Amino acid sequence: MKQYKVFVVANLIFGVLLIVLTKLILPVCHPMGGGTMSCEISTTVDAFLGLALLANSVVAAGLLKKKAHVILSAVTFVLGVFVSLVPTVIVGTCPHAHMACHAVTAPVLAVFGALIALFAALNLIYLKLRRRNEQD
Repeated sequence: MKQYKVFVVANLIFGVLLIVLTKLILPVCHPMGGGTMSCEISTTVDAFLGLALLANSVVAAGLLKKKAHVILSAVTFVLGVFVSLVPTVIVGTCPHAHMACHAVTAPVLAVFGALIALFAALNLIYLKLRRRNEQD
């Protein structure tokens, strides 16, 4: 039961940190000429992924079934992968290497997404091993 609380709290922290990073801490370019920049779109998408992590943790807090937590861990893994891929592959950032969004924001979000995916993968492994041990 304690593991479920760790998963819920970690997802809450990841979700809040992702929103704070994308909207307050990490630099993005400001549009020139009224258009939107790809780095701004990337951080907005990642902020929505942070909201999805928060929703995932709320759902996990309300469920006690082990199978549901396996599914929610898989969802967290997928969200972490998308957090990494949005600023690097899917949407991208400014093409200029000297821009802060390219040099700082994209790498930080890529590493943070990998951390989320790693946490979810470890949780999945733990849940699978625990389930196997309970069946023996």
